[in-house]
Amino acid sequence: MLSLGMDIGTSTVKLVRLKNQEIEKQWMAVHHGRPFACLKKGLSALELDADTPFSLCVTGGNTEALLEQAPDIPSFGDIPAVVEGVRQIVPQAGSVIEIGSQGARFITDLQSRAPQFAVNEHCAGGTGSFFEDQMSRVGCKLEDYSSLVEQAQSVPRLSGRCAVFAKTDIIHRQQEGAATPDILLGLCYAMIRNYKATIVRRLPVCKPVVFCGGVTCNTGVIRAIREVFGLTEEELIVPEEARFEAAIGAACKAEGAFTLAQLDALLNNAMTAHSTTTGLPRLELLPGTDLSEPKATGVLPEKGCALGIDIGSTSTDLVLVGADGELVDFQYLRTAGDPEGAVCKGLASIRQRFGDIRFTAVGVTGSGRERIGKRIGADAVRDEITAQAKGAAHWVPEVDTVFEIGGQDSKYISLKNGKVVDFQMNKICAAGTGSFVEEQAARMGIPLAEFGQLALSAEHPATLGERCTVFIETAIASAAAEGVPQADIAAGLCHAIVQNYLHKVVGSKPVGQHIVLQGGVDYNPGIVAAFQSAYGDRIQVSPIFSISGAYGAALLAQEAVGDAPSRFVGFDSPAKDAEDSRSAEIQKNIDFYKQADKLLLEGYTGKRDPRKKTVGVPFALMIHKFFPMANAFFTSLGFNVVLTDPTSEETIRLAQQTAQGETCYPVKLIYGHMQQLIDQKVDYIFLPTIHTMKHEKSRVKHNYGCVYMQTAAASIAKALDIESKGITLLSPVFDLDFGQEAMASAMLGLSKILGIPKPFCAKALLSGAMAVRRHTAAVEKQGKALLATLRPDDKVLVLITRNYGVSDPILNMGIPELLLERGYKVITLSHLPGHALDISDEYDNLYYPFGQHILSGAKLIAHHPNLYAVYLTNHGCGPDTMLSHLFKQEMGDKPYLQIEVDEHFSNVGVITRIEAFLNSLQHRPAVALPTDFNIEQVDIHPCRLAQTPSPNVPLYLPAMGAYTPYLAAYFKQQGADPYELPHLTDDILSLGRAETSAKEYLPFPALLGSILAERKNDHAHAQFLIPQTQGAEADGQYARVIRAVLDRRKEQNAQLISPMLETLPEMAQNCDALFRALLAGDILYAAPADKRADISAQWDALPGWEQLHTAAREIGALLTKGRRIAAVGTPLCLTELDSGVLAALEAEGEQVLRAPLSEALWFLWKDNLDENKPSAGWLDQMQRQMQTLGNELGAHSAFAEDAETLFLIADSALPNFSGGNGRYRYAKAVELSGRTNAVLTLAPRYENTAMILDMRGLHDACRAPLFQISLDNDWDETAWSRLRSFLYYC
Repeated sequence: MLSLGMDIGTSTVKLVRLKNQEIEKQWMAVHHGRPFACLKKGLSALELDADTPFSLCVTGGNTEALLEQAPDIPSFGDIPAVVEGVRQIVPQAGSVIEIGSQGARFITDLQSRAPQFAVNEHCAGGTGSFFEDQMSRVGCKLEDYSSLVEQAQSVPRLSGRCAVFAKTDIIHRQQEGAATPDILLGLCYAMIRNYKATIVRRLPVCKPVVFCGGVTCNTGVIRAIREVFGLTEEELIVPEEARFEAAIGAACKAEGAFTLAQLDALLNNAMTAHSTTTGLPRLELLPGTDLSEPKATGVLPEKGCALGIDIGSTSTDLVLVGADGELVDFQYLRTAGDPEGAVCKGLASIRQRFGDIRFTAVGVTGSGRERIGKRIGADAVRDEITAQAKGAAHWVPEVDTVFEIGGQDSKYISLKNGKVVDFQMNKICAAGTGSFVEEQAARMGIPLAEFGQLALSAEHPATLGERCTVFIETAIASAAAEGVPQADIAAGLCHAIVQNYLHKVVGSKPVGQHIVLQGGVDYNPGIVAAFQSAYGDRIQVSPIFSISGAYGAALLAQEAVGDAPSRFVGFDSPAKDAEDSRSAEIQKNIDFYKQADKLLLEGYTGKRDPRKKTVGVPFALMIHKFFPMANAFFTSLGFNVVLTDPTSEETIRLAQQTAQGETCYPVKLIYGHMQQLIDQKVDYIFLPTIHTMKHEKSRVKHNYGCVYMQTAAASIAKALDIESKGITLLSPVFDLDFGQEAMASAMLGLSKILGIPKPFCAKALLSGAMAVRRHTAAVEKQGKALLATLRPDDKVLVLITRNYGVSDPILNMGIPELLLERGYKVITLSHLPGHALDISDEYDNLYYPFGQHILSGAKLIAHHPNLYAVYLTNHGCGPDTMLSHLFKQEMGDKPYLQIEVDEHFSNVGVITRIEAFLNSLQHRPAVALPTDFNIEQVDIHPCRLAQTPSPNVPLYLPAMGAYTPYLAAYFKQQGADPYELPHLTDDILSLGRAETSAKEYLPFPALLGSILAERKNDHAHAQFLIPQTQGAEADGQYARVIRAVLDRRKEQNAQLISPMLETLPEMAQNCDALFRALLAGDILYAAPADKRADISAQWDALPGWEQLHTAAREIGALLTKGRRIAAVGTPLCLTELDSGVLAALEAEGEQVLRAPLSEALWFLWKDNLDENKPSAGWLDQMQRQMQTLGNELGAHSAFAEDAETLFLIADSALPNFSGGNGRYRYAKAVELSGRTNAVLTLAPRYENTAMILDMRGLHDACRAPLFQISLDNDWDETAWSRLRSFLYYC
């Protein structure tokens, strides 16, 4: 009998016909969003007889709609299909690298019964469509990729993490003159390094490795895989059937008896089924909206005209403008990676049509402005933000907001009286840019010119969500497969682009009453209508929307020239070399700034005496503060000290090659620095672990290093296996909350490892401590000296970030030099007396010492009229997501520049932001300081969040599944008036995300959105329960940041009740009742889902002990069924934010053992016993209660048999760790893994603690297979497919 395997993917359909397990025929095609029509075409190509029966199996990310029509068709998960297919064609395979259009997967240990695997979840940096998009960027066809990379001479560094960063880097490399083949090969290496770091991570690479998927035809990728993974020709196999592996695997599992006629009928039904579920409004253009081309006179004024040029990533625009601003002519050309060629072509066209023109002024803007501006002798070279604002203000003088969407980036600009006062550009996602629209239209097979009109014709726009540029394609493909008409998908895409722009670019910035819409996407009436749907008649389209940047540049050039002649020379004559305009004053400022780095390295030689052992020090993280101590300490003890060089291209290359996880960039760079020390064959590597570190005036209970600082040294040393290379890690745990004695004790603890008596170490430590003190004092003295010499008109820029972000040349992206070269004085946070401020009354639980220092600096800058902040944050940093909100609150109306730093190579976007910021400062007058001015006399606004609720005022509790009714009953017993906040919906999440600015963890916008939704209906006095923690994750700051958002929105009647979770036993009323409320939820979750309502109906509003024990015994007597699946994670992710995953698994017959919330909090309280000592006896009682209940629940129990074992597990993996209750989560996953078939960990996407648990080897420590679920409210069929594939092997 014939067997048929179908792989219906997000972009292609692949079919395989087997006979007697041998491949007879195979077929594939791109489906352009119409998978079933494509499938019909493929079936006819397989030449099957209409009535000949065959067995069948389907797989792929787009099968759901077909299975809804025909649930009897056998289906097979993506991963198992790939595994079976590879086992069929390469029986000896050890691992699989599979890279398709949407998905990138790594599967290993194929020779075992249950292979392990990892997949890309939320970024397209390592997928086939990534290459597809980048090829359009360089103007080449995808099929030419391999022949082009064979011509490559070098491998330039590009970002492989994100498609957006890669585009920026490509443009920059092109402008540097890099050859296209080199750029394309650089992309291959960038993508594979990213794939290894973010997908493979810590999984073993079993050889031989089979490479499968659509990208196998790219020889550049094959070359990169061999090099990055260190594989020989024999160890990397690319089979002929590499693109059909999943279809082959499905064919191997084919069952039943089907005919072509039956299948044809099913497909016809699937194609006619239409899904119209949507909550989005129809798109309609407001009357009078004009999207036609700009109106040009075509007539040259006698006195000549100004030329404006906008050199963008995708297009180059040239305009001619008369003296009164009239538009004479415009051109819209493709840049195609050759900005100079595009400008030459445009000038030739002007000459051909108008003859020789006298340009009165020439202005250049856009990403290629610097090089072209110098080359042609432009009169004004201005950033895009200033140019866009100028163009908008000319046509709409009352404009207060500009939305501009270009091919590569999007901009928000706020204006006052025609001048820029604030702005934002897209940072980390291109989902709101023009190229995004272009790429999606091409994938859907819709001509770009028809896309907008098609969207306007839609009756029910599809909800596609807010997702990464490429991952929205998954939603598009699913919608198409469900029969959603293309018009509805096009309209949904327009809505998605606008929502992405508003949430990811505009965020919580103010939007005025006179909005001007600019940029090439205004040609698309669907997108314009989506903006109008959001803002109505407050928004108008600029009459020169497509050329607004070039037009603004021309006006700026006219202003710059005045009555003088233009300096324009064009390309015909060689431009004069730009004179070095660096004045003595600028050089003096540069020398001053660099002095701080010199002070840090005072006394360091770097020389190695071969007779001595060598201590290597990675120049990363807190070494930027503690190096003087380390150098003096180890040198005094007779060791060589070698500090790695400042981060360089080589460091980044090594970091990308060796990193095992998607950490923040500063932590990722440690991999590169440590690898350099390994290569230098040092004997020891010194990198302290920072647990706590007290800010001098802090009165916060604890001052934690972030979760990475607490673990990075040991995790990375283990990942690089330094021990096997004969290198010893020296990572003393610094608990600097407890003063210098604690640091001394930690350093003296090294004496045993180094084999040196403690007295000698003590003497050496004294030298080290003196060195740190000298350095700190010298830097602050420098700052005081500079501030004392300021002239009244001096504006000084203060670089605000952590000390390593200031000094590291990669982490600061060259920003200090860019600012200094533009004539500004630049100092850092260390130069200000931030340590002298006590801000504890305003931030009583800000447990990050860096956060305290940063906000102290913000207060000083906001207070001093002539200081302005340049605030650097790190992509992927949990603390920064919260601190950014508080920093914004501190700065008030004073402008500041915030730049998010990541690993992209190009600084083009950074330069644009800097120039726009500096231009906006020119409109602010310098202020003479009063004679008695004291920079330290700042305003402190006390903010103490209440710990207990007031009676007779409504108290709203977060929705937390089964726990909420019993917590409400507990609060009612204490005299409160409790209610439940609304459950999460897309609308509620949108309310919260409108107030966010970066990658805040999902619980933050969910909680904030639910509060704002409640306040929409009722502005009366109300209380909202948002607990705090003492650190060191971002979650402990949610309450304080929500308070800041509510204050900004003038919600003074909304009071937060924020008890400290760690110390609840000491401050809560009736702890016994509180614990019973938690146990009630835990016991209900232990019961089968269909029994829960009956059990709770037998209880009082808050059940007593006897009721809880009776229920536990009844549950324990029930038979268990299904696989036992452990679920461990953050409380909200286990209840409200899991997108219904756990409930769905239970409905399918699985037994889900959720980590009990009572046990999680009990562990947290015991872990903080110093602060809960009076409750020690009560905690022991509760432990006995949990143990008894666990015994009564029997096989249904998720409680540990002996809760004390949890501490033993936690201490072995995460000693001295605070944050996200990570010690409990690690220990609980390990404990449950001994009695379950599988372990699921649930955490918010981007959560740093979840990454720490992975880096600390949780996967290896668990005795059952482990699957990480990272939640961001975008769980979809693809996510289900991953989970089902995992469970298939459990």
